[in-house]
Amino acid sequence: MNQERQGLSTEDVRKYLQRICEEAEGLMHDYDPRMIAEWTDTNVADGASFQVDVRVQKDGVHTGSIAMTLQKEDILQLGGMFGAAGKEGIADYSLDMNLRDVVTHGTDAATVKVTWREHIVAQAPAREGQETRSRLTAEVEADCVHLLVRDEGRLALGMTLCSGTARLGVSG
Repeated sequence: MNQERQGLSTEDVRKYLQRICEEAEGLMHDYDPRMIAEWTDTNVADGASFQVDVRVQKDGVHTGSIAMTLQKEDILQLGGMFGAAGKEGIADYSLDMNLRDVVTHGTDAATVKVTWREHIVAQAPAREGQETRSRLTAEVEADCVHLLVRDEGRLALGMTLCSGTARLGVSG
């Protein structure tokens, strides 16, 4: 029997999510807004909805909370705005995940629980005569439940619920 008829395995899901981490890191380091939009279009299922709740801390102090519901179109638009920041604005980036649970739903879907850890350092543009550039460091950890769906033979992120914390630091 082929794998598609057997359904999704935990290893299929792990490989897909690990690939997301590797591709996201590569996209951020190469910083090509067109490729970021194309990647998002491929890896976020049509009709997908994301509910995200994030608590924000700056220098260890709670400074606010963000709650957003985003559709795929919103994510594509945000990616375009992010792309306007420019490659020199990203000094460092990494993304990793810890797959906590997988429940398969037939051959074409699975519900997965994942903890994502993202590290990003954004820096202000260099100014004439300025020795150091201001930097914003964000350490984000989010616990998410994703519906992964197989569409046209490939996996994509469907409905997503995430709750997490963003720890911010400013220097320079």
